[in-house]
Amino acid sequence: MKRYNNLWDNIININNIILSHKKARKGKSFYKEVKMINKYPLFYAKQIQKNLINKTFNTSKYEVSKIFDNKKIRTIYKLPYYPDRIVQHALVNICENIWKNSFIRDTFQSIKGRGTNDARKKVTNFFKKNKSFYVLKFDINKYYPSINNEILKSKIRKKIKCKNTLWLIDNIIDSCNGIPIGNYTSQYFGNIYLYDFDWWIKQQLKPDSYYRYCDDIVVIDKCKNKLSHIKTLIFEKLKKEYLLDIKENWQLFHIDKKPLDFIGFRFFTYNNIKLRKSIANSFKEKVKNIQKNYKHLNPYKIVNSIYSYWGWCKYVNAKKLWYRHIDNNVLKIINNSKVKLKEIQNASNIKR
Repeated sequence: MKRYNNLWDNIININNIILSHKKARKGKSFYKEVKMINKYPLFYAKQIQKNLINKTFNTSKYEVSKIFDNKKIRTIYKLPYYPDRIVQHALVNICENIWKNSFIRDTFQSIKGRGTNDARKKVTNFFKKNKSFYVLKFDINKYYPSINNEILKSKIRKKIKCKNTLWLIDNIIDSCNGIPIGNYTSQYFGNIYLYDFDWWIKQQLKPDSYYRYCDDIVVIDKCKNKLSHIKTLIFEKLKKEYLLDIKENWQLFHIDKKPLDFIGFRFFTYNNIKLRKSIANSFKEKVKNIQKNYKHLNPYKIVNSIYSYWGWCKYVNAKKLWYRHIDNNVLKIINNSKVKLKEIQNASNIKR
């Protein structure tokens, strides 16, 4: 397995740091720190570069809050925009392709060119070609907070050996027990933690199909006994080697008995896909909130949140739902938000 060295100069390169600011500020034009850095981007980039070179950078203290998300209470960890979010983008800019090349093709979360739409296509293609099979569906209990820091660092060292880069990665990882929901790097670390687990399933257990979206895992096979045996091996391995617990609501069922609920969709046989009810309800609530509070909302959030739901609706039989709630008044709000957003983006362009 190839291990990568000499990454540090690219991470601390001044152009990479400025690029990281451009990426990190997306949707955050109203932040005071963003406005501050937009005025003197080269000055602040040099400050970050200096702190990284001298090893005086240290991950800042988190601002911790709890949010209610889809009937779940999630603990969110927020770091200051400057310097932390820029530094994490600078790291990912250089290491992203290294990590991506380690992943199986059938893992999807936060990977360029993949995501829920790509996962939907993969599952749909399998359903088209196979009409009778069993499904094992399970989630990992409190995945991000349960990740073991030392195990994660050991997995990262299988691909990266640049000492300075590892110093920065360790600094971020050791800033919290487990990996915090909210960090830009967390979505990558979450994929890295189970990347060799994915390969083990594909190469050693060899089910008919396997998909993972973060901690949401689906294993498919035509033989129920084989899939039951696979379940036992998987649960034991996750417990012993990865120190992870499986949620008690795991399921093993025949696809004729019930649909597969995965990545926001319900997959039935005969290429029938429906939107998950909780997604539809969330969409309705989002539209109501925008209609009521649009004068006080960030225009980026208005545009981005509405069109993210269009991404769900357009691929399944949910266009009636969309047009029922996106009326002329909502369209006017969206179009006005687009104009405001364009004005903000033009005003915040960095002058080189």
